[in-house]
Amino acid sequence: MTFRDTLAMLALAAVWGGSFLFLHVAAPVVGPVGLAAFRVSSAVLLLLPIVLLKRDGGQLISYAKPLLICGLLAFGLPFLCLSVAARHLPAGLMSILNATTPMWGAFVGWLWLRERMHLTRGLGLTLGLLGVTLLTADKGAIPPGSGGLLAVALMLCATLSYALSVHVARRHLHALSPLSNATGTLCMTALVMIGPALWLGPQPVPPHTAQAWNEVPGTAWAALLALGIVCTGLAQIVFFRLIGRIGPNQALTVTFLIPVFGMLWGALFLNERITSWMLLSTVVIALGTWLANRPAPVPSLQPAHASRPPP
Repeated sequence: MTFRDTLAMLALAAVWGGSFLFLHVAAPVVGPVGLAAFRVSSAVLLLLPIVLLKRDGGQLISYAKPLLICGLLAFGLPFLCLSVAARHLPAGLMSILNATTPMWGAFVGWLWLRERMHLTRGLGLTLGLLGVTLLTADKGAIPPGSGGLLAVALMLCATLSYALSVHVARRHLHALSPLSNATGTLCMTALVMIGPALWLGPQPVPPHTAQAWNEVPGTAWAALLALGIVCTGLAQIVFFRLIGRIGPNQALTVTFLIPVFGMLWGALFLNERITSWMLLSTVVIALGTWLANRPAPVPSLQPAHASRPPP
């Protein structure tokens, strides 16, 4: 991996870690439905022209149904869950829980696709769940009351939905390029969600009071645009270029860097406190995710006695 690739990976982790900061700005003002709808719609405005210039637009129509299913799993449901969770959880904590996505991917592969549950994968899943348990036990990170635990559950629901979308895409959208896949799923999600968002209007929580879209303050609109164009649209382009340059396995290591930036931005801009339990949980979840996604060991075909010297 070149120095340029390393910088691109750090920038991607910083942007995705920053998405939790923007969620905290926009979610209390516009509500879950509006945030999810405008986030995917603004990303489409950036990505769709690129796909059309490549003359891949026809593929999106041919795969409309699987793109819709995958889009709701990859963007619709997770963005709704993240928006609700952002009203209760610190940005740093959300970024740590978000890092469980590859762990859930390994679990879904075993449960749904009957992939082998070898010892290393089982240990990784156990460590990942232990990391989540450590987080929920940290009274300094999770707000008291049922709202905090519900938000944790929603975060895990979002990451599980991400993992499901990956397996759906592998089964039904493998003929599409990664960029066409991302653009198509975003398009279908936007078509489903923009209507309800416009009809419902903003859904603020106190002290925010915007009841119509023209009453939403500029800071919330700026956060929505940052989420859609930068954290979703541009980030997808950078991520797919990284996959093309260094391969998917190395590109996915960006997952381990996102919580670092998520906690950093939360501490710098939202005055969030980083506890020792959060740091410990990050390490445990990262280790569990790494183990859960390691390939199964290949048994040696050489007979056990082959290495012995002749009598």
